[in-house]
Amino acid sequence: MRRARLALGLPALVILGLPALLAGQVAPATPPPTPSPASASASPLAAVPAEPRRIEVTVQPPDMVFRFAPRVVIPGMPKVALALSGGGARGLAHIGVIQRLEEVGFPLGSVTGTSAGALVGALYASGFSGREIEELFRSRDLTRAFLEPLLRNPGETLGEQEEHESTFLSIERQKGQTTLAQGLRTGAEVQRTLQGLLARGAYFSGGDFDQLQRPLRILATNLETGQGRVFGNGDLVEAVRASMAVPGGFRPVMIDGQQYVDGALVENLPVFTAKEAFHPDVVIAVDISSPLERRQATSIFSVATRSLDLVVERRQWESRAEADFLIRPEIRDAPFLEYGGMAPKLVLQGREAFDARLEELGALLRRKAGGQELVAATRVVFESPYPIDASLEGLLAATLKPGAEGYRLLDIQILLQQILVHGLAQDAWATVDADRVLTIHMRPYPAMTELQVDAPAAWLPLVHQALAEEVKLGAPFNPQVFGGQMSQLVYRLLMEGSPLVDARGSSFDPATGRLRVVLQEPLITQVEVWAVPGPPVDEARLRRLLGELEGRPFRPSELQNRIALAEHRLYLSVLHYLIRPDGKGGCILTLVPVPQQRDRLDISLGYETTLGSQLGLAYRALNLGFQGTELNLSASRNRLQEQASLSLRSPFGFAPGAGVELTGNYWQQRLELPLNWTSPELPGGGPGARISASDLILRTYAGFSNLGTGKVSLDLGRRDAAFREAGLRQTQAQNTAYLSAEWDNFDRHTLPREGLLLRGRFGVGETKAGALPAGDFQQVYFRARGVHPFNQFLGADLDLEWSQGRHLPLDRWWALGGPSFVIGSRAVGYFAPNFAAVRFGVPFRVYAGLGLTLEAVPRFDMAWLSREATSLFRSDANLRPQGAGLMLRTTLSNFYVEVSYGFLRQRSPQETGQVSGSFNVLIGTQPFDLWKRR
Repeated sequence: MRRARLALGLPALVILGLPALLAGQVAPATPPPTPSPASASASPLAAVPAEPRRIEVTVQPPDMVFRFAPRVVIPGMPKVALALSGGGARGLAHIGVIQRLEEVGFPLGSVTGTSAGALVGALYASGFSGREIEELFRSRDLTRAFLEPLLRNPGETLGEQEEHESTFLSIERQKGQTTLAQGLRTGAEVQRTLQGLLARGAYFSGGDFDQLQRPLRILATNLETGQGRVFGNGDLVEAVRASMAVPGGFRPVMIDGQQYVDGALVENLPVFTAKEAFHPDVVIAVDISSPLERRQATSIFSVATRSLDLVVERRQWESRAEADFLIRPEIRDAPFLEYGGMAPKLVLQGREAFDARLEELGALLRRKAGGQELVAATRVVFESPYPIDASLEGLLAATLKPGAEGYRLLDIQILLQQILVHGLAQDAWATVDADRVLTIHMRPYPAMTELQVDAPAAWLPLVHQALAEEVKLGAPFNPQVFGGQMSQLVYRLLMEGSPLVDARGSSFDPATGRLRVVLQEPLITQVEVWAVPGPPVDEARLRRLLGELEGRPFRPSELQNRIALAEHRLYLSVLHYLIRPDGKGGCILTLVPVPQQRDRLDISLGYETTLGSQLGLAYRALNLGFQGTELNLSASRNRLQEQASLSLRSPFGFAPGAGVELTGNYWQQRLELPLNWTSPELPGGGPGARISASDLILRTYAGFSNLGTGKVSLDLGRRDAAFREAGLRQTQAQNTAYLSAEWDNFDRHTLPREGLLLRGRFGVGETKAGALPAGDFQQVYFRARGVHPFNQFLGADLDLEWSQGRHLPLDRWWALGGPSFVIGSRAVGYFAPNFAAVRFGVPFRVYAGLGLTLEAVPRFDMAWLSREATSLFRSDANLRPQGAGLMLRTTLSNFYVEVSYGFLRQRSPQETGQVSGSFNVLIGTQPFDLWKRR
């Protein structure tokens, strides 16, 4: 046993991470005078009892779920609630405030958040530390994750997704109500991202937000009632997404049959919400909203926007006034939705704002804690069964600042808290005896003698590597260090796709010195379906699609792909899911399907240099007569082309992704240039002529591949074609059979960065005798496009396309041209029955923020066109356009924008053409193969 007299050394606040809570709140560090009998009798202190007084703090052991290190609670400390405001990406400043709260050790009892504050608060309540949240935003560009509109939807082929994404304005009719959806994002990208990040909190809390690391409340606005709703249980992801659904940017989130949007409309700084939910002693409010600017309204839209800003700001004035303590980081020039590159700067601004008011916050908490009680003691000694280093003694003692009549009780409790929090002792308490000696009792941890790891074999290298950095056998156990390593392990595994890592069972046995690390992963033991009001859902098919997950660990990415596949194949508006413990070490996957119940009219727009403006309309109605039956009506027109189509589609109940479709369509093509080869259908050569066709097609189709991005179809068709030239009209009837297949694994449907696309089509047909001769014909088409990234900025794009026909009628020839065919050529510049093309580009990508990617693509293209299939590659019988140039392309909201300049040289048997340059602009809501009908 060793006693050491107090030696007042240098301050240890920074080294130990002690709060500056004490700074400026204590008397100068001079030894207290020995009180005389007279002065002692006049002292307000109570008489020193004969038995030593014991001073303790409460230790809560780690749960190895959300907390991996002990939590030490000082009796009588105030209940503190943290209220985090909305403000878009400016909410990253919340992270800096949370980091400093953790570092100084201030007590924090609950978190309440709105919008961006709900996101950061939910991450923190789900077990992420402030440092881990910052690392998350540094390592993952959540702006792209939240705002990326180009990601592929599992379950749809590339062509199907292009059709569904080709609108800037939708008019929907649901439950008898008509609404406009002006290109609003569905929030699916946000949903997929949050499901991976918050899965741990949702699972281990069982849907009760009070069971998270800190009790959590999330505020959203009920769009139907105008009232706020405070979420304290349920689906954590849905609650966060609803609170973040900025009006006009995202579609409302449906929860319990009602629409919810951003909670900022009710209370952007949720101080009143926090007080009502938790009844705290202190509310620390962090306001990262933009200052209200002085500006004049110049239009009806600016008047509406300004009015909304004033309503939100007026409510914030009230919330700021109600807060017990307000922190307002000074944030300038932070784009509302830029969660990527601004993270380091915004986190730093949050830290600085906290530090600027640290002393004031410490004084407030002292007053609320009633920490002015004095303990009558004249000296401090440390007592430990093991020697204590003298320098450590001095550092610890320096945190106790003696007053004129003793030491503040709160200072002693904070010292005990810090000794335990930093793992300097297994047990720590203080006593004051009759001789006015304050003794700090410390029972240090014994040394670690053995390390035992129980984890899946795939995780062992990572576990041993992480523990080897800090855990040394023979050294005393430190729960703070060990907890930090366990937290990092769980975080790294989560980032690698395993969010439900269970570390319960990890512990240190002081009796044996054995350190045990247990890492397990619950398996999905049951998949269940909850029915919701509305049209019936084919639960059997839903179980077939997702029932295969039983017996496997929970993987958000795999589950989300299957959910997207189910949404597409079962015609669901959305398929919610919940993960919860089954009470036996596994988890139950609960599916909540919401069937589609709406009609929709989509409007698409476009412009191309040669084709001019294009307008398109598409109407879609679902579940006509029975489940899955779909009616589609579409029409579009530009300067040279027009098209209309009506189709009725119905799935096969026995085969998911398969069905039958009856389609009738009409199209017309106007020719401005002469045909490259003579044709009996247009003997005059083509300029000013029109080709039109009406088709009736019976199609059967089936999807394939795990993600449903493959499709094969068989078409049986009847066509009536017409050819008009110089007042002469000729017609022709055709019967055809076409077999088509396509598959791709592109990561994005527009501007793909990686993947392979394969498309093929084979057809046979016959023309009926009439004004034009009868005969048989054949047609084959194939395309392969591969995109490979070298890094995040540079890649390669190789596109091969080939088609061959035998005795093709003119309406089956290909309308070719434009940058999508050969850069430098004009749209509909060629009509050919046979062609081949090779296109090679080197895309250089620059991320411009807010989900916007710019691509500059140097291109080199070659093509071959011929009248006869056998002469396609013969230089004496074909046309050989060759182009080189630069293409710039990007997306703006739902619009695809492409600007290109190319040099074209065309070779033919008669001559080698001169090089010509051409400029082409294309903008439209139909992405990828815009303007092509192949």
